[in-house]
Amino acid sequence: MKTEKEIVREGKRILRRLAHGARLAPARKGAFAIGATQVEGEIVAEFRKRDWLCSDDRGGFRLSDAGRGWLLRTDCSEGNAFAAQHQALVERIVTAADGSEQVVLVNEAESPLAWLRRRRHIDATQFAAGERLRRDYTLAHLTPRLGVDLSAPAHGTGGHTAPLADTVIAARQRFSRAMAAAGPSLSDLLFDICCHLKRLENAERTFGWPPRSAKIVLQIALDRLAAHYGMGTRGPERARMRSWQMKAAS
Repeated sequence: MKTEKEIVREGKRILRRLAHGARLAPARKGAFAIGATQVEGEIVAEFRKRDWLCSDDRGGFRLSDAGRGWLLRTDCSEGNAFAAQHQALVERIVTAADGSEQVVLVNEAESPLAWLRRRRHIDATQFAAGERLRRDYTLAHLTPRLGVDLSAPAHGTGGHTAPLADTVIAARQRFSRAMAAAGPSLSDLLFDICCHLKRLENAERTFGWPPRSAKIVLQIALDRLAAHYGMGTRGPERARMRSWQMKAAS
C-alpha cells in the first residue's frame, strides 16, 4: 500500500506531465503509461480517489480540474518558500521569437542553471537553451495559472483578439515542442530544474537516482534542447566537456 508521501511525490511527477496535454494510456497488467513511462495501477487508483483524474474516451485518463487545482497549490507553495529564502534580482535583456527585445527581471540566485554555469558545470550554450525553455514556460503563463485554457481565444474590447493571448499561445506551443523534442525522461528533469527551479539533489531524490548523477543527465538533456533550438555547439569549453564525457563512458 502506498504511503501519502509516495502518492504526493508521484502526483507531482505525473500530474505535471498531464498538465501539458499528455494522457495516461492503458498498459499491461492493469498499469498505465505516459509515453515510455510506466505508472502503477495502484498509483492511478489513488489519484482517482482524490479526483485528480478524469476518464477519456479511449479507456485512459487525463488531468481533471481538481488535479490542476492541487498541482497549482502544491507548486505555488514550493515556489514561494524557495523565493523567500533566495533573492538576487538583476535585469536581463531577452530576445523573443519575433526578434524583439524585452527587459525582464530575473532572480539569478534561485536558478539552478545560473549556479551550474558559474561553476562551469554547464557551458554557455546549455545555459542559454535552459533559459530559453524557462522563458517560454513563464511567457506561457503555465505558472502559477496552470488551469488556464491557453488554446481558447481571448477577446478584448470591441471584439478584437488581445495581443497577449497570441503571445501566450505561441509560447505554449514552443514549450510543448521543446519538451517533446527532449523526450519523456529528459523532459521531466528539464521541467524540474529549468522551470520549477529544483536543485539537483532534490531532483535526484524525486527520481530515485544516485548522488551526482542528475548533473550528467541534465547536460545530456540541455544538449538535446540546444539541438532542438538550433543553437551552435562549437567552442573549446564544449569540446572539453564532450571529451570528459567520452572518457567517463569508456
